[in-house]
Amino acid sequence: MTHKCLVNLATYCIMAAVVVSFPEDVYKEDYRWIQEGDVNIGVILSIHSSDSLFNCTDSIEDGRNVQNVEALSYAVKEINNDINILSNLTLGFVVLDDCQSPSIALARAIQFMPREIRYHSDKYINDEINKSTQTNSERTFYDVIGVIGTYTSKLSIVIANVLNLFHLPQISHTATSDLLSDKTRFPYFFRMVPPDRYQVKAIASLLTHFGWSHVAIVFSEGNYGGAGVKELQNTFQATKNGVCIEDAIAIADGSTDIDFYNTLKRLDSHKDTHVVVAFVEIEHAISISKAVKAANLVNRFTWVGTDSLSLILEEHPNLCDNLPGSISMHPHAFNASTRRFTDHLKHLKSKDSHEISQNPWLANLHTFHKKSMNINNINSSFSVRKPKCFFRQKEDRVRSSFVDAFLIDSVYALAYAIDSVVKSYCNPSKIGKKSVAECVSSKGIFTELKNIHFNGIQGELKFNKDGDIMTQYEVHQCFAKSFDRPPEIRSVGIWDMDGEELRINDNDLLWTTSSLPSSSCPKPCSDTVGTIYYFKKQTCCHVCVTCKLNEIVVANATRCDICPELFWPDSKTRQKCLPIQPVYFGLQSAVSISLCAFAIAGALTCFWIIVILVKYREEHVIKCFSIELSSIILLGTLFTYGLAASFLSRPNEWKCYVNYVGFSLTYTLIYAPLLVKTNRIYRIFNAGRRTTRKPCFISTSSQVFFSFALIFTQVAIVIMSTSLKPPEVSLHMPRRTEKFVELFYNLPHAGLLSSLSYNLILVLI
Repeated sequence: MTHKCLVNLATYCIMAAVVVSFPEDVYKEDYRWIQEGDVNIGVILSIHSSDSLFNCTDSIEDGRNVQNVEALSYAVKEINNDINILSNLTLGFVVLDDCQSPSIALARAIQFMPREIRYHSDKYINDEINKSTQTNSERTFYDVIGVIGTYTSKLSIVIANVLNLFHLPQISHTATSDLLSDKTRFPYFFRMVPPDRYQVKAIASLLTHFGWSHVAIVFSEGNYGGAGVKELQNTFQATKNGVCIEDAIAIADGSTDIDFYNTLKRLDSHKDTHVVVAFVEIEHAISISKAVKAANLVNRFTWVGTDSLSLILEEHPNLCDNLPGSISMHPHAFNASTRRFTDHLKHLKSKDSHEISQNPWLANLHTFHKKSMNINNINSSFSVRKPKCFFRQKEDRVRSSFVDAFLIDSVYALAYAIDSVVKSYCNPSKIGKKSVAECVSSKGIFTELKNIHFNGIQGELKFNKDGDIMTQYEVHQCFAKSFDRPPEIRSVGIWDMDGEELRINDNDLLWTTSSLPSSSCPKPCSDTVGTIYYFKKQTCCHVCVTCKLNEIVVANATRCDICPELFWPDSKTRQKCLPIQPVYFGLQSAVSISLCAFAIAGALTCFWIIVILVKYREEHVIKCFSIELSSIILLGTLFTYGLAASFLSRPNEWKCYVNYVGFSLTYTLIYAPLLVKTNRIYRIFNAGRRTTRKPCFISTSSQVFFSFALIFTQVAIVIMSTSLKPPEVSLHMPRRTEKFVELFYNLPHAGLLSSLSYNLILVLI
């Protein structure tokens, strides 16, 4: 034997051992349904649930599972009644239940091991297979031409790896993982539903259409959600549509009520986010819809979901009250054929199910009772009660889903491929009906399936080079309950996979607000002069931050730079530093003229007072008033009015020095004599209470000496301060002190005006 043959031999032996290792309960009749025909197809569906990796339970948690089996049976019956497909031959099927378990799905795939492999010439394989069949008569292998299934991408990958070894074509009716499009790994895999990458493109087109550029994402961990989010991120980058993902939150299998509640609270913390994309499995979609109500966030977000969200909203319209205005999509799959199947389902309601269908699970499935929908009970479940009541729903809600449509199309695809092989190589009239199945199996239908082209429920169907069907996505919106209508989900548009074009009828849309919900980042910072873009951690949207008064905007509005000394930002754009121009009043402005007039009036008043003092210098009142000290005060007042001309003229180095020293000196010339005079009067009156002796140092010469001593001290301090280098002032001033800069800048003008006013009042008094 060659090396490859030895590897295959070892693989088949391991598979036989796997079959032997499974518990006997897995192979009971409760988990299979066989209707043999001249040619048989295999079907692996999720009907029951499992409580461990290797054990199926007796509970059926979802009525859709049984409805899918009924869709399969219906399609086979339709084909057998059609004289144009497999004429004079009957199509049979073998339905095996994978119980939603990957390990059991693996065992189901091995049960479709072809006859030529099972009865290989090698004695060891025969012994293992014989041992497995002798251990329990219920453990059998089935000869099929192709396999349909399974429900999820995770289980489809498991059985695809096995069926590739058997060269058996597989058609999945709902597996959407992009991984399954890899023909190097899964050459025999086909699917009747578009892969996730097209659904991702449809969602991206939807977000662009509504202008939702700021979104959050919740996704289920695993191939479906994880790969979908990565593809969504790649699509946003490739199309450059400017969609910003604020947060992406993964939902793990087995998440509890509190986990979903915390997820919603985390979404709510992003105040600028109003649209959430839900790339989740069906059970997670149900849990989220119920948790939204429990968290009191019903109108907080607009939800954009995949086909899983669309499916649960179709089957449970009341959930639209929790997700009003939500938009979801699924492949378009409704025409006259689905309406006929819907009529078939309604017919099952009106009569005993065993009279119409031989579906074993239909007879054993009973009324479903939903558990209360609250935060402490997220997952819906069903219980067994009364027989023959599978479709106990409202009459107008008994209808097929798009999953049923894809399953029916899958059966037809296999039937057309088998029919092509039969007509080309396996004519029953020549080889007999009993040999047709063996002939078709030996020829295989893989080539015919790749080239098949037929009119199905989804329209004209043909597989592309990746084994995917090209179809359209239907866009649905969920309408909450109102006074004039019950909650419902409606079709509002189409996304065409062929041209990747979205067509939305905006007039059919109904939002919870008065207008289209908005979910976008803040306006560009360029709309406000002097602001830059700042991106916080854990976010993709910017915040506009205002630069300080002495800073300009640089680096494409992402950084603030300080202007050099003696430079200041331009007020229009704040993008360049301009030299600071000296600012002074000048003598041409109205303010300057008013100040000059005020100063002249004050100076004239001083001269008038001097004339009076000189004329009446011998008067007793004047002498008591101390004409020497009054003269110093009048001198200081005159200097104050004289400084007005220096302040109002064009500055230079000497004028600035005179202004700096003179502003302090004039006040000293006024207040020093006042202080000395006040002190002299106090000492005279204070000593008069105790004695008739005059206090010392109260003569005029002493008072003048003390006044000039105080004046010279002040002058010395000011001169010394001007000779020292002033301390450097940091330009990185706190933002709260910036307002004081402008006030300080205007202090000389304000000080000059207040000085002139005060001195004029003092002289008049």
